Amino acid sequence: MMQQYIKEMEQDPYDPDEFVERLAYRVYGNSADSDNAVVDDVQDTFVQAIKDLKFLQERQKRKCEKLEQVCREKEALYSVQIQNLQEQNKTGISIFQNLDERINYVATKVIHVGDQLESINTPRSRAVQVHKLIGYLEEFMSAGPLSIDIFNDPTKIDDAADVIQKLFPIAQELPPGKFEEAKMKIIKKYDEIERMLIEEFIKNHSRKNVVRMNEIAAILTHFKGYSQCVDAFIEYSQANSLSGKNLFADIIPVCENNLKIIEAVFTNPDQVMAKFILNIYQLKLQNHIITVLSEVKDTANYLEKLSQLYKQTSILSKNLSRLNMGNDDMFLNKMQKNIFHKYLDSYFISELKNLKEKCLIILQRFYESKGHQKKQIQAGG
Repeated sequence: MMQQYIKEMEQDPYDPDEFVERLAYRVYGNSADSDNAVVDDVQDTFVQAIKDLKFLQERQKRKCEKLEQVCREKEALYSVQIQNLQEQNKTGISIFQNLDERINYVATKVIHVGDQLESINTPRSRAVQVHKLIGYLEEFMSAGPLSIDIFNDPTKIDDAADVIQKLFPIAQELPPGKFEEAKMKIIKKYDEIERMLIEEFIKNHSRKNVVRMNEIAAILTHFKGYSQCVDAFIEYSQANSLSGKNLFADIIPVCENNLKIIEAVFTNPDQVMAKFILNIYQLKLQNHIITVLSEVKDTANYLEKLSQLYKQTSILSKNLSRLNMGNDDMFLNKMQKNIFHKYLDSYFISELKNLKEKCLIILQRFYESKGHQKKQIQAGG
């Protein structure tokens, strides 16, 4: 019965009137009788229920008191622990402040790295970076091969490049003597990573992976070999696309296609595009003109080919200027003049030679038509 009482009183919501009704119902049931025997049963039931409830109350009260005692004991225990933790926290803050001051002090003493820290209040991120850089510098100063993972794992070349391009200017300032070996190791690793980046750039160019090309180009902007990256792009872009006989017809489409790539890859697209076109004029176009003119044997055909090539180049320069590729008319005209200046300088002599040859041919035909034979005039007598 005790369990039944507990179950009923733990119902949510609890209704005392309903509880009393259930007690009476257990005695009456569905009977409507109200004789003395039933009344006595009801009274006995209620009296017993009251006793049971008082017993439950006392038992629950003892449980509550016991739980309260446990809570007070834990509260006291946790209070002591919290006080200890607060003291530890204060000690930790003090140690942290001392370490922070020590890190800033050491950072200001590092060669050339100290110049990057302008005051004691330098952001923590800068201090952490300097601390890591010091560790890398110590690795290069130690004997034997490099053991740091980023310098031995090709997949971490981006991280290695970031570190080595920061160590390189520091190495230039290291005094000779005991630092000479570390300096040479840094320079060697710098050249190696630079070469690997350029090779990876070329591979991704052949795969048309513009996203990775952009990442590598951004990294190489901090290296001396950035211009080599640009040169490699230009060389491989023009190698197959401008090797045919229809050079003048191919140049415009090639420039348009590569302009989109240049804008997506390089941070200075105007300068790269100017170099791209400069390479076309000074290498591809100039070699083409030299080849064509060298194959002509007589002066008349030579002058005709020269005129044709000059007109084609002029049209090409105008079309490139209209495409707005970052190259003005003066730049294009200057390149055109550089190509043709040696031909134009000798143009008057070649044209005069051509006219003389034509006049001699016409005169010879005239003499032949008249049956006249030209005699040599001897001087003197």
